[in-house]
Amino acid sequence: MSKAQAQGYANLPEYRLAPKDIREYFTAETEKVFVEIGFGNGEVIAQIASQNPTWQCLGIDVYRPGIGALVNRCVRAELRNVRIVESEATTVLELIPDDKIDLLYVLFPDPWPKQRHHRRRLVDNEFVALVHRKISATGIVYFATDARDYAEQIQSSMNDSFYGVDIAHIEPIPHSRYRQKALDAGQSIWDFAYKRD
Repeated sequence: MSKAQAQGYANLPEYRLAPKDIREYFTAETEKVFVEIGFGNGEVIAQIASQNPTWQCLGIDVYRPGIGALVNRCVRAELRNVRIVESEATTVLELIPDDKIDLLYVLFPDPWPKQRHHRRRLVDNEFVALVHRKISATGIVYFATDARDYAEQIQSSMNDSFYGVDIAHIEPIPHSRYRQKALDAGQSIWDFAYKRD
């Protein structure tokens, strides 16, 4: 963790949302609810929150340097609509009321490339069933990955309960350093958007 990230992490209490407070947090009336799972260094969620100050924006991650980086972004931009939960994604999703999420981003989740580690991947049938309960009737789930076999797994898992949306017809996601790094390395990127069936 860099010195700046450590300083940001020290300021986490200003933005932290404890798991026990999640249900109450989501009872407030808001224009839209945006959730990002695994937000990296916070580039995307900070931009979404800045562009949509009337939205509730929730970031879920356990990577402390990234959490510190997001807190720093929130402080610099004086964002008041971002909350951070430092916990596992499925644990947090279980606590969010059903039909509440309007936009869910899962961008470049850890692909766990070795075959014996595939069971650790976030996106599986159980995760998809959970997301199906939490996403609103008009909500969108957006995935991005640079791992071909994970892209195939995401499609296979999602196609039973969701229908695909042409990403050209929805709001483009903000560009991130990770995406640019993958593009600069000549890697393919698979983007998918889904709505509930």
